[in-house]
Amino acid sequence: RVSKPARQAIRDEEPGGASAIVMAIARFHGGVLLLSACLARQAMSLKTVTSGRIEGKAAKSIILDGGSVEHELLICNAYASQKPLAVYRVKESRYLTGDVPIAYKECRSFPLQLQEGEGFEFQQGDLKIGTFATTGLPKASTTLLLVPMRRSLKALSAKFQSHAFVWSKTAQVVVLDAFQAGDAGKSATVKIADRGGDGEGDKGRTREEDLRFDSVVSLGPGRYELGLNGGPSQSVVQIPMQTTENSRHVVMRVGMEGGKGKDGKDIPAYPQELVVFPQVGAVAQQSAASRSGNLASAFAAVLLAAVLAVVA
Repeated sequence: RVSKPARQAIRDEEPGGASAIVMAIARFHGGVLLLSACLARQAMSLKTVTSGRIEGKAAKSIILDGGSVEHELLICNAYASQKPLAVYRVKESRYLTGDVPIAYKECRSFPLQLQEGEGFEFQQGDLKIGTFATTGLPKASTTLLLVPMRRSLKALSAKFQSHAFVWSKTAQVVVLDAFQAGDAGKSATVKIADRGGDGEGDKGRTREEDLRFDSVVSLGPGRYELGLNGGPSQSVVQIPMQTTENSRHVVMRVGMEGGKGKDGKDIPAYPQELVVFPQVGAVAQQSAASRSGNLASAFAAVLLAAVLAVVA
């Protein structure tokens, strides 16, 4: 079933500017799931310190560093162009994307140990279109979404939108609008239909609701269909989406109207499309992998308890 949308504004960043990534913490109030923005608190593990010394050396603090935090950086390319985007990590002087840049409408994840103030340059060949800097990073491991898109219809420079997912029993869906068009193209909304009923087409839809762009919504586990309502006349097919507990999804309207640039050259048009990540099937595989990991962890915990019992 479709939960009542609980929305959080998505950050819209300037090229080269600092992005304060915050986490959305879910809470219930009056039976309605709300999302409020706050910084994540650092998870701290307990370690024993004897007489204020560690391995024969005086300890500077009784609290030990819990180690570095690894995040998953999810980059979804909404920059309308036939040329893919290469991502250069300034700190390490290397291309995060290696020899394979991220294609338009593609999403790719990177496990990283991020630090405050890191810079990531986005390039098309020899052209640098924008730089994104991290600040206010969550202290707990999570998925950080970063979406580069065109600043305007006639501009080559990029702007960025970012979001930090949190663990939740509900699915989290980020809805973004990266479509570059005139006023007529700004009136579109994403329509979501619950596929909980039996049958195909309209018979299988139990409810429909509109999702606003630049928002985050919480959904229960289930099958849904997504489409566009309004905007340019190009038809957009219904795209399936399957959610599970704590699954994370990105929904983007992409494309660009054609026209004339400032130099008088023609600007190519890219049709209005709806991109949903991950695709149906990938969520099921992630869920199965998560269950396998939880089962392995539980088995390891039981084995450890048995060993401790024998030792005792």
